[in-house]
Amino acid sequence: AHNNTGITLNDLGKFEEALEAYNKALILKPDYPEAYNNMGIVLKERGKLEEALAAFDSAISLKPDYATAYDNMGRLYWLDQSFTKAFELLEWRWKSKQEDFIGNELISDKPKWIGEDNQKVFVWTEQGIGDEIMFSSTLHELSSKSAKLIVECDKRLIPLYERSFPQKIQFVDSRKDVMENEYSAQIAIGSLPKHFRKNLNDFENSSAGWLNAESEKTTSFRRKLQKQKNDKIIGISWFTKSEKITSQRRSVPIDLLANSLQHIPVRFVNLQYGETAEELSQISSKYGINVDQIDELDLFNDIDGLAALISACDIVLSIDNATVHLAGALGIDTRVLLPLTADERWGLNSSNSYWYDSVTLYRQEVLGHWHKPLEHLTSDLKKTLS
Repeated sequence: AHNNTGITLNDLGKFEEALEAYNKALILKPDYPEAYNNMGIVLKERGKLEEALAAFDSAISLKPDYATAYDNMGRLYWLDQSFTKAFELLEWRWKSKQEDFIGNELISDKPKWIGEDNQKVFVWTEQGIGDEIMFSSTLHELSSKSAKLIVECDKRLIPLYERSFPQKIQFVDSRKDVMENEYSAQIAIGSLPKHFRKNLNDFENSSAGWLNAESEKTTSFRRKLQKQKNDKIIGISWFTKSEKITSQRRSVPIDLLANSLQHIPVRFVNLQYGETAEELSQISSKYGINVDQIDELDLFNDIDGLAALISACDIVLSIDNATVHLAGALGIDTRVLLPLTADERWGLNSSNSYWYDSVTLYRQEVLGHWHKPLEHLTSDLKKTLS
């Protein structure tokens, strides 16, 4: 019960109280690996990396096959940019019962690809569309090593990928369409960094961006958005539809965002999929901010069109969602608002991203408080635009 209380308190952002609950659980049951693992998660989110590592170590010493603890330890090393250790440990994710998050592992008689040259390789998809885009930075390198490369991906990405990657790569939207005799080795796309991203220097070849939007569509969108020749365009995205409490921490209230942006002299365009009309109408009447929309563009289903719209922007401003990964992979100036407990891919304290050169990070200093990062963001935007 104390352990479960700690989990709930952590979800609510009450980190110190969560740690107290886990300590109570461990006083009652010192050989309780789950409590150590959960304690490690909280300590990691508080930036106490050495203490978190000790907690995960304790969990694993009590339960040597504890896949979730190994996976969490991998995320800790990722946060600390110890990439070789991180991506090796993250292979435990397939044994940690996270199917609702990462998807299903490929069942195949063919061996895992372990870095050999001249293989016929099948890369299969996992996790969300933002993760797919981020991990796709490795496909150029894998293609150059492979005799043949087949890549499973979200159907919405295929037009964009076929334009951006070597023609010899075959993209499919379902692993069921790929027969085992078509490849000699297979690997999850999230496992490719283990082979190609071992230190910070390994990110440099792709970090300037590796995707290409359709140029004619980009030009057309920019013409629609620019009322005057010198108008600057900022695309905005402000919420995630994930219902998890921890995911909801990433969303920024549109009213708060509009209040910060009302004196920025640009044209705004909506990059946020979902029902947004009511919110946009409210900020228009309250703050005088008019956010343009491309009515014929389905922002959820037409990812290639969204890529063109993002490329028509001078700056993209977003929370941590798939829009950020798409904009970063396109090399567009992207400003990201991060919660206090940000994902490990963004590092611990940096304002820059090693995965995307064009991304700048604005972090909360207090859980749930967006005023400081918004203040820094608007100050930087004014300097950039002037």
